[in-house]
Amino acid sequence: MTTKAVQGNDKYLDFINRINETKSGVIQERSTNDPSYSNIVSGSLRKWRGDCIEVLAYSLEMPNEHDAVIEKWACSSVTLFKQLDVSLEVAISDIQYFRNEIGAVIKSEAIVKELSIDSFYDLLSRFHSGVDRAIFRISIAFNHPLSDSISRELSIPIVKVTDSIAILPLIGDIDTQRSKDLMERALTKGSALRLRYLIIDLSGVNVVDTMVADQLFKVVAALKLTGIQAILTGIRPEIAQTMVNLGIVINHIPTFASLHTALIHLQKFKSTLGH
Repeated sequence: MTTKAVQGNDKYLDFINRINETKSGVIQERSTNDPSYSNIVSGSLRKWRGDCIEVLAYSLEMPNEHDAVIEKWACSSVTLFKQLDVSLEVAISDIQYFRNEIGAVIKSEAIVKELSIDSFYDLLSRFHSGVDRAIFRISIAFNHPLSDSISRELSIPIVKVTDSIAILPLIGDIDTQRSKDLMERALTKGSALRLRYLIIDLSGVNVVDTMVADQLFKVVAALKLTGIQAILTGIRPEIAQTMVNLGIVINHIPTFASLHTALIHLQKFKSTLGH
């Protein structure tokens, strides 16, 4: 089989169109597996799911400009979910479901188009990055529906997604004061929520230097003393390279590329333990 690379700014437009063509079927299948909701809630969720699929699809076209789209979508999503009294766990579960379904569509379309390995890798990277940003943004907005500038620099939200797992998505710079706030909030909120696992997502952190790493290690160690296992996710390639150059070693802390993979690992691990 020969390989073909797709060129141009809109090189993934066919993939976006294909994803949107399958939208109705994906939503219908998801809806049939839902718990019983009222007609009003079910109708609103179907509309939200359609918007969600479109947001994820367009992450293929404009990965940089996509942040503003995700931010707006996340804020409107939180408003809707709170009006419907639907939990954040439902939203994250839906996004993870769409990740798998859209991923299958992308794979099938890539085979048909005989995409080169490099193009296929770029395509998947854009998509999974978009999904991770969507989960990240909606988690922030759900727990802290503040202005973007405040959320970026000041909020340290801890969002519970199961009975024993929570996400702490960090955004912006981590200075000395914010490190103290992080320690206090992680310990206080972690104990109050009776957590067993706290996923600290670093997707939105601008820089991880020796000071930041040291503070994170202290938080992880303190959490461990209270019986909470900390897990790091979302370390971007450029951040990882900087950490390696600085000699920062984190092999004593579980790490995953994304929130999605971390959650899947924890769910499987809990299943093997029978709780």
